[in-house]
Amino acid sequence: MVLMMAKVTVVTKILNVLLQLILLISLMGFVSFANVYGFFWAAVTGVILFGVNRQQRWAYFACAAWALACYQLAKQGYEFESVKRWVMLLGFLVIGLAIYLHETLGKKAATNNARESDQG
Repeated sequence: MVLMMAKVTVVTKILNVLLQLILLISLMGFVSFANVYGFFWAAVTGVILFGVNRQQRWAYFACAAWALACYQLAKQGYEFESVKRWVMLLGFLVIGLAIYLHETLGKKAATNNARESDQG
Protein backbone atom coordinates (compact mmCIF):
# COMPACT_ATOMS: atom_id res chain seq x y z
CA MET A 1 0.00 0.00 0.00
CA VAL A 2 2.81 2.42 0.90
CA LEU A 3 4.65 1.57 -2.33
CA MET A 4 1.56 2.38 -4.35
CA MET A 5 1.17 5.73 -2.58
CA ALA A 6 4.83 6.52 -3.31
CA LYS A 7 4.27 5.81 -7.03
CA VAL A 8 1.23 8.08 -7.09
CA THR A 9 3.23 10.84 -5.40
CA VAL A 10 6.06 10.50 -7.93
CA VAL A 11 3.65 10.58 -10.87
CA THR A 12 1.84 13.57 -9.38
CA LYS A 13 5.09 15.48 -8.94
CA ILE A 14 6.10 14.69 -12.53
CA LEU A 15 2.72 15.97 -13.73
CA ASN A 16 3.23 19.12 -11.65
CA VAL A 17 6.58 19.71 -13.37
CA LEU A 18 4.91 19.15 -16.75
CA LEU A 19 2.28 21.74 -15.87
CA GLN A 20 5.00 24.19 -14.85
CA LEU A 21 6.80 23.64 -18.17
CA ILE A 22 3.60 24.31 -20.10
CA LEU A 23 3.05 27.50 -18.11
CA LEU A 24 6.65 28.62 -18.66
CA ILE A 25 6.45 28.05 -22.41
CA SER A 26 3.13 29.91 -22.46
CA LEU A 27 4.66 32.79 -20.53
CA MET A 28 7.44 33.08 -23.09
CA GLY A 29 4.89 32.90 -25.90
CA PHE A 30 2.85 35.72 -24.41
CA VAL A 31 5.95 37.88 -23.99
CA SER A 32 6.71 37.30 -27.69
CA PHE A 33 3.47 39.16 -28.57
CA ALA A 34 5.48 42.31 -27.63
CA ASN A 35 2.41 44.36 -26.76
CA VAL A 36 0.50 45.35 -23.62
CA TYR A 37 -2.03 42.56 -24.11
CA GLY A 38 0.74 39.95 -24.30
CA PHE A 39 2.51 41.36 -21.26
CA PHE A 40 -0.76 41.24 -19.29
CA TRP A 41 -1.24 37.56 -20.18
CA ALA A 42 2.42 36.91 -19.34
CA ALA A 43 1.99 38.53 -15.92
CA VAL A 44 -1.11 36.46 -15.18
CA THR A 45 0.69 33.31 -16.32
CA GLY A 46 3.70 34.18 -14.16
CA VAL A 47 1.55 34.57 -11.05
CA ILE A 48 -0.15 31.24 -11.74
CA LEU A 49 3.24 29.60 -12.37
CA PHE A 50 4.52 30.91 -9.04
CA GLY A 51 1.48 29.50 -7.24
CA VAL A 52 1.75 26.12 -9.00
CA ASN A 53 5.42 25.98 -8.06
CA ARG A 54 4.40 26.47 -4.41
CA GLN A 55 1.54 23.93 -4.81
CA GLN A 56 -1.14 26.43 -3.83
CA ARG A 57 -4.76 25.32 -4.33
CA TRP A 58 -5.84 28.66 -5.81
CA ALA A 59 -3.12 28.37 -8.45
CA TYR A 60 -4.40 25.05 -9.80
CA PHE A 61 -7.93 26.46 -9.97
CA ALA A 62 -6.64 29.61 -11.66
CA CYS A 63 -4.63 27.48 -14.07
CA ALA A 64 -7.74 25.57 -15.12
CA ALA A 65 -9.62 28.86 -15.66
CA TRP A 66 -6.63 30.29 -17.56
CA ALA A 67 -6.51 27.21 -19.81
CA LEU A 68 -10.26 27.45 -20.46
CA ALA A 69 -9.87 31.12 -21.39
CA CYS A 70 -7.04 30.30 -23.81
CA TYR A 71 -9.07 27.45 -25.28
CA GLN A 72 -12.06 29.73 -25.83
CA LEU A 73 -9.95 32.52 -27.35
CA ALA A 74 -8.46 30.02 -29.81
CA LYS A 75 -11.80 28.37 -30.56
CA GLN A 76 -13.54 31.69 -31.21
CA GLY A 77 -10.63 32.80 -33.42
CA TYR A 78 -9.76 35.87 -31.34
CA GLU A 79 -6.18 34.82 -30.62
CA PHE A 80 -3.56 32.20 -31.39
CA GLU A 81 -4.35 31.89 -35.11
CA SER A 82 -0.97 30.38 -36.01
CA VAL A 83 -1.09 27.81 -33.17
CA LYS A 84 -4.85 27.46 -32.76
CA ARG A 85 -4.91 23.65 -32.83
CA TRP A 86 -2.09 23.35 -30.26
CA VAL A 87 -3.63 25.89 -27.91
CA MET A 88 -6.98 24.13 -28.01
CA LEU A 89 -5.41 20.71 -27.46
CA LEU A 90 -3.12 21.87 -24.63
CA GLY A 91 -5.89 23.96 -23.09
CA PHE A 92 -8.10 20.91 -22.85
CA LEU A 93 -5.22 18.86 -21.39
CA VAL A 94 -4.23 21.55 -18.88
CA ILE A 95 -7.80 21.86 -17.58
CA GLY A 96 -7.86 18.18 -16.62
CA LEU A 97 -4.30 18.24 -15.32
CA ALA A 98 -4.91 21.32 -13.16
CA ILE A 99 -8.07 19.83 -11.66
CA TYR A 100 -6.27 16.56 -10.88
CA LEU A 101 -3.35 18.39 -9.25
CA HIS A 102 -5.76 20.65 -7.36
CA GLU A 103 -7.36 17.56 -5.85
CA THR A 104 -4.08 15.79 -5.01
CA LEU A 105 -1.31 18.29 -4.30
CA GLY A 106 -3.58 21.19 -3.35
CA LYS A 107 -5.56 19.22 -0.79
CA LYS A 108 -2.40 17.70 0.64
CA ALA A 109 -0.85 21.14 1.15
CA ALA A 110 -4.07 22.49 2.70
CA THR A 111 -4.24 19.53 5.09
CA ASN A 112 -0.60 19.99 6.10
CA ASN A 113 -1.18 23.71 6.73
CA ALA A 114 -4.21 22.93 8.91
CA ARG A 115 -2.20 20.43 10.96
CA GLU A 116 0.63 22.94 11.45
CA SER A 117 -1.77 25.62 12.66
CA ASP A 118 -3.42 23.16 15.09
CA GLN A 119 -0.03 22.18 16.56
CA GLY A 120 1.46 25.65 16.69
